Amino acid sequence: MHNKLNYTKMINHKFALFSTGLFFSGAGYAAAFEQSNQSIQSFFEKNHYAEVSLAWVRPDISGQVQHTEELQQLGITDFSTGNLTHNQLISNATLKFQLHPQVSWGLIYDQPYSIDIAYRYDPVFAGAALPIEAATIQFKSHNVTSLIGFQPDDDWNFYTGLSYQSLEGNLYLAGQTFYVFNGYRATFERDPGWGWLAGISYQIPEYFFRTALTYRSAITHHNKTTESIVVGTNPAPYTEIQTPQSVNLDFQTALTDRNAFYGTLRWSNWQNFVIQPPKFGAVIDYAALQFPEVKSFRMIDYRKDQWSGKIGLAHQWPTFGINSIELLWDSGTGNPASTLNPSDGYWGIGLGHLYKIQETWDIATGLYYLKFQQPEISSSEPITPQIAGLSAVSDNSAWILGFKLGYHF
Repeated sequence: MHNKLNYTKMINHKFALFSTGLFFSGAGYAAAFEQSNQSIQSFFEKNHYAEVSLAWVRPDISGQVQHTEELQQLGITDFSTGNLTHNQLISNATLKFQLHPQVSWGLIYDQPYSIDIAYRYDPVFAGAALPIEAATIQFKSHNVTSLIGFQPDDDWNFYTGLSYQSLEGNLYLAGQTFYVFNGYRATFERDPGWGWLAGISYQIPEYFFRTALTYRSAITHHNKTTESIVVGTNPAPYTEIQTPQSVNLDFQTALTDRNAFYGTLRWSNWQNFVIQPPKFGAVIDYAALQFPEVKSFRMIDYRKDQWSGKIGLAHQWPTFGINSIELLWDSGTGNPASTLNPSDGYWGIGLGHLYKIQETWDIATGLYYLKFQQPEISSSEPITPQIAGLSAVSDNSAWILGFKLGYHF
């Protein structure tokens, strides 16, 4: 009986779940556009609950451009792209109400998909800058999910809901590397889309045991697209972009009255993701008449689905709060090294601390280090399924600092 009481106290205090997956998952460094694992763990908080989360990401991502031998013949010795990415601030918020002992409702806001890459490689040749290549690739999204849950007893929770998501972006390519696409610009106007989710959770509160399985549907956008190139045909000025369906499996369990083990496994269907603006695609179709091998070229696509996960241990101190340590992993998507894909997944480690004030406020902080895995180096020519290939990839990494404020009412 004593242990059951302690376990119940632990679940009421809640372990520090400041995982990287809550704030950050890719943003051009790891798997595709993924920035959030779209966690709904805050929806399982007891009674009424509000939460705001922020994460600051400091990446160090770079590589070397292709055709280094030709550049060396011109007397150029610096092949580095410089840092391909910017620091980022990522936000997340939750508002949850227990409308009835058996019915809960909540809103969750996050920024699930984002990428922000910008670089310019123009080495000095004969006293002047030589415009070899430059690119800017920016996409951002906002997602609001409305959830309703039914709890027939203390153990089961069946939930479903709708997601409203917006997506917009822009892209610019310049330099000799891009040949016919030198100077190409594309603007993808903001477009809303709807999706749905459903899941089931089972818990044994007195033992801090809970597992949840959640499915999210794909969301299709039709972004009005303005492109800088002129083609003989006049295709409809819209680009269809479908953000991927996904499945999350979450679990947690007490090991002792002051220690717990938890984890997450996530699958995202990035293999079906494509961005192919209409005029860009028309140029590729025309080129394929003479070079059939480029017919399958897409501006942005991914070879494999993404798998990611984490496992963590948490310890509750008598008065100091709760500390946690986590190990993280991301499979990447299997694409060759490029400025859009300078890494292919990662391994990471993180530390978290949570402190409660009068059983009402939760204040949590987390610090993470990610070590990015190197993608395959392709020796292909520029017309390959990548925007700009890399001949080498640096020892890339990122630091993430997170903060969360939760309020029970």
